[in-house]
Amino acid sequence: MKSLIAFAALAALAPPVCADGTLRDAVERAWARQPAYQAQPARTEEFTAKRDAAQALFPEPPTLSVGNRNDRLNRNDGQSEWEADIALPLWLPGEQGRQAAIVSAERDQYDTALAAAKLKVAGEVRDSYWQARLTENELVLARRKVEEAAQLAADVERRVKAGDLARVDLNQAQAAERLARAALAEVEVKTFRARQGFNVLTGLRTLPSGDETLPVQPVALDDHPLLVPLQRAVATTQARLKQASQSLRNNPELELGMRRERNTYDDAYANSLGVRFRLPFATDARNRPRIAAANAEMIEAQSTYDLERRKIAAEIEAARRELEQARAVMGLTEARFTLAADTQRLLARAFALGELDLVSRLRAENERFESELNFTRAKLEATRGVARMNQAQGVLP
Repeated sequence: MKSLIAFAALAALAPPVCADGTLRDAVERAWARQPAYQAQPARTEEFTAKRDAAQALFPEPPTLSVGNRNDRLNRNDGQSEWEADIALPLWLPGEQGRQAAIVSAERDQYDTALAAAKLKVAGEVRDSYWQARLTENELVLARRKVEEAAQLAADVERRVKAGDLARVDLNQAQAAERLARAALAEVEVKTFRARQGFNVLTGLRTLPSGDETLPVQPVALDDHPLLVPLQRAVATTQARLKQASQSLRNNPELELGMRRERNTYDDAYANSLGVRFRLPFATDARNRPRIAAANAEMIEAQSTYDLERRKIAAEIEAARRELEQARAVMGLTEARFTLAADTQRLLARAFALGELDLVSRLRAENERFESELNFTRAKLEATRGVARMNQAQGVLP
């Protein structure tokens, strides 16, 4: 009986196929397949360009205008005037620093959002992995049940030929074997589907080693990978609100111009230089919508952070209680399996001695199989509960 329990523990805890690395490696493989990961170089280039733009000499590109005025359509006395102007947009006081702060906040938000996205991918890998482990466990036990049912049917057939058992007993034994084979076929399909899901997600064809342990020090809630990008989002909206509240006018412009003119063909061209400064006015029509929109974004970001913080705290508590329950259930199912295995052993001996009918023997076999399946599944669920607790706390494998 102890050997049966040891076998069940081995089937539950050890990866059922050849291990390929660790679950952390599988997460890295899955993350490398994500669009967000593949777009990182382009995003880095984007933020570099934004930073350079915030540090540029002008907030907008300079503009060049060229014009000509003459009298060719009426008098044609040779009057001609050429004018060329270049307009240079200027930063408002402090605007350049505020724009750089926005870019920096956006970059921090993006970096932390990548960490949050990777954590979500890790959750998908964990779910897929443990689904595959559970189906593999069912497959191991279903195959063993087929072998035991076939062995029992062969034993009954020999005893029927010897005249110890009736033909109806052989029918029942063979029917139990067919039922076990049908259940095995269903489990094989479930296992194949689970393996395919893990393969599509990670590119791995074999299951890695995936048992986890809880961290010694729990992760602080404010440092949770799903909350940090929301904190950065609040900082980004605050920087935008500051920009909207203090940059109250469009950028002024400094125009430098050159004029070249003459009155008639006989006159020489005269050159002159000009300087013009353009300062837009600050109006409510421009500023109030921008400030209101930036303020609304900041309120939404702060509200989103507060709501998600409560959700994550509740999820961590739920995962903790589920882990405790899974460990308690494991102890109960182990006790049931111990009793069922002992009962099956005793009834099998009684059947071999002719002191028990086949129906009672089959009932004991089914009870032991169900209790063993529940026990091994409970052991896996307890280990899976550790992974779910880590996922809820934002800890990668």
